[in-house]
Amino acid sequence: MLQGLLRSVAFHIKQDGAKLQGGVVGYPKPDIKRKIVCKQDRRSRVFPLHFWTRFYIEMDTMKPTDHRDNYVRPFLYGPGAGAIVHAGAHATADVLMDERLEGWIGIPHGGISMGIMMDLAMTLDAYPRRDDLRYPVSADFRLAGASIRIGDLLHFEVLPCPGGAEGSATVNRDPLPYMTSSIRYGESDGGHGRAFSAFMPEKCGDSLKELALLPSYSNCFVCGVDRSHPNLKRQFHLWDSPDKIVVSSAGFSDADRDSFYRFSRDGLLHPLPFLALLDEILGWGGFLISGSGAVTVGIGFTFYRPVSCDEKLLFFGRGDRVRGRTSSRLLFWASGGAAAVGEDGRLEMVVSASGQWYGVQDLTRQMRSSLLPRTLMEKAFELAAVPEGK
Repeated sequence: MLQGLLRSVAFHIKQDGAKLQGGVVGYPKPDIKRKIVCKQDRRSRVFPLHFWTRFYIEMDTMKPTDHRDNYVRPFLYGPGAGAIVHAGAHATADVLMDERLEGWIGIPHGGISMGIMMDLAMTLDAYPRRDDLRYPVSADFRLAGASIRIGDLLHFEVLPCPGGAEGSATVNRDPLPYMTSSIRYGESDGGHGRAFSAFMPEKCGDSLKELALLPSYSNCFVCGVDRSHPNLKRQFHLWDSPDKIVVSSAGFSDADRDSFYRFSRDGLLHPLPFLALLDEILGWGGFLISGSGAVTVGIGFTFYRPVSCDEKLLFFGRGDRVRGRTSSRLLFWASGGAAAVGEDGRLEMVVSASGQWYGVQDLTRQMRSSLLPRTLMEKAFELAAVPEGK
């Protein structure tokens, strides 16, 4: 369905001159005394937590996750997890994109490939082992080549470079990469933090206003409600604000130990859940200002410090601007990030992100036909103010 689509997008993206930066989480134990906090000013706001107040009140109810096994690599690379091959200074992996890794119906989730490249980067000898040499970590992902489908075999390759690592993913021997990545250690976030801080609330609080629940897919790695394989099991809500900010959470329920926090190692969250969830929540933010399903063209992340499995997190996404129309060529930009919730309810930015998406009418139609339940799907399109015929 999307074969060759992004080839036609690359030229238009280059015209915009959009430059994205991004990031990765490492594995060593976090230094609690050295927390990196974004210093940009933001509006004083208290985020309404009415829909999960019972979890917020009991801040210490979540039990520690069992970290004896590294579940991430068997999940990413398949049974046996023997796919990683080191040849000299670089690392490679061949991964079959099966239904475990689905995002859009029939299409692997983009966050999966991002997570694989982050994981391969951490296997390199050149990967910094000390936090003070690594953070903040920025990475830039570009998708402007071949499209992929469930059932495709992807070849990943990551090589060290001065100050970081670079990677690529190709599909079925196609010479044009499906995805490329550029990872940098110890670099500033290039604007992600400023964009997120513009609407990130300073503190959590209760509110009488309910947050509107958004619909989900059946088998999506991030939001799937009827999967036979493990996933993040996240729900998305629309914060009742003029900016149409989309919100998700992790760590406020014991059930999260077997979903979101399962993707961890040695007590620290792997990059994978952050990459996938933020990619999706920013996409929701863009949908609410464009009314269009879309594919990620470029996205960047900045991680400011390691994130422990004992921390409670809030995720935010907002559509920033749209260019074009849903009936023709459409692009939208979105930003957001993740914040750790302190014992006093104050939020600390731990990840920031921003990106660019290309609208696809087939995916908009897929949303109308497949998002669950139908009542929430119809409400989401009403909130996006999109006429039925588009």
